[in-house]
Amino acid sequence: MSNFDYNDRSEMDSMGDELYSVPVKAGKRIYYFDVKATRGGDYYLTITESRKKQMRDGSFTIDKHKIHLYKEDFQKFGEGFKEAVDYVKRERPELFNPDGSAIGSNNNGGSDDDFFKGL
Repeated sequence: MSNFDYNDRSEMDSMGDELYSVPVKAGKRIYYFDVKATRGGDYYLTITESRKKQMRDGSFTIDKHKIHLYKEDFQKFGEGFKEAVDYVKRERPELFNPDGSAIGSNNNGGSDDDFFKGL
């Protein structure tokens, strides 16, 4: 799976003009945080989880999940995300190292648990 091209964005969302993008490599996944603009000039965010899956025949496919987050929801989304992460940390502290990284994370360019650092 090392030949997964994290920069292959050929199926990018055609809705809106992309203004800024932050790719986050996290183990076998990559998350894209894309800032886009509507025709009217409003900004919104698309968050895409992309991961490579191997099929039974040995071929590979890219599995993507996407949400659109509009500017009027940024603050509430951030608050809800932080509240959920805080709950996990509070209820299961044994899953985390003192620095906030998850126990057992490999930190090879990012892990699924990098989202929890600093929150």
